[in-house]
Amino acid sequence: MPKFSALIYIGRFEPPHNGHFATIRTALEQTEKMLLFIGSYETCRSLRNPFTAAERMEMLRISLTEEEQRKITFLPIHDSNYNHVEWVNELKEKVLDNEPRVIERIGIIGHKKDRTSYYLDLFPEWEFLEMPLLANGLSSTEIRDKWFGETLTEQDKIPFNVYRYLKNKENDTWAKNLKEEYKLVEEYKKEWASTPYPPVFVAGDALVICREHILLIRRGAFPGKGLYAMAGGFLDSREPIRHCAIRELIEETGIELSYRELDNSIKGYQVFDDPHREPRGRMISHTFLFNLHLPELPKLKAGDDASEAVWYPISDLKKIRELFAGDHYKIIMNMISNS
Repeated sequence: MPKFSALIYIGRFEPPHNGHFATIRTALEQTEKMLLFIGSYETCRSLRNPFTAAERMEMLRISLTEEEQRKITFLPIHDSNYNHVEWVNELKEKVLDNEPRVIERIGIIGHKKDRTSYYLDLFPEWEFLEMPLLANGLSSTEIRDKWFGETLTEQDKIPFNVYRYLKNKENDTWAKNLKEEYKLVEEYKKEWASTPYPPVFVAGDALVICREHILLIRRGAFPGKGLYAMAGGFLDSREPIRHCAIRELIEETGIELSYRELDNSIKGYQVFDDPHREPRGRMISHTFLFNLHLPELPKLKAGDDASEAVWYPISDLKKIRELFAGDHYKIIMNMISNS
């Protein structure tokens, strides 16, 4: 009889490679069932997360046998970023929904390779099953870079079915857009390659609320071209961050309010520093919450880096969460819930 009634495996699988499949097969020898959680659910396509949860599930399925698939339940899960409690609760609820029988025989698998493996310690009630570092520590980042750079081959430590799937996707419009963004980001990184330390960028962002609506822009250029975001941008070396957020807000949205009116409407402030939030490098966002108590929504006129500026109902934000650049949706929801 297998040691576990269920084993939990959490990953992004962007895309799945030989190391993932070796881990799955090793773990299946010790369990009756595997709950395989697909992270980065309902996020926009990006250089770090180019594939939807459904696409990643498909890549996993086509590379597993029917017998292996019968023991695996695929479950999408949202990323945590700035709310680990919410993420842990979501995962536990899905475990209980799918494996209510013998909770004490549940385990969680993984390899504590570095600080990115912190999530494995968030479930002390489940036995941790350390998995060996398989496929020489192969990273999906290597596969993505080769795919974006059009150098991916059948020898790149991914199952043939995954390789064929990726080749079939490379001419899709979204894939071409990401490949263009990849080239621009690589060129951008070259400009900073001679610095003694990796650069850390600072941004001032503006979360503006008025009459149950939120002010959003659509980005007019890469990264995140065409995606929704808060107004914001790089800090000028000669200005306070608060001034940066107001300046960028005015430049990108043309909002018909004075600097003084906007400054007086700031009701909150938070720092968001997920290391992966920006493809060009480490970007720390200082986000200011503007709460406008006005009889009607101020007029807008997109400018600077924005192709559009709109007022969007807060109650409908979940409908477009996959259309937000980077972690902007998570920042917005975090600040709204804490305001």
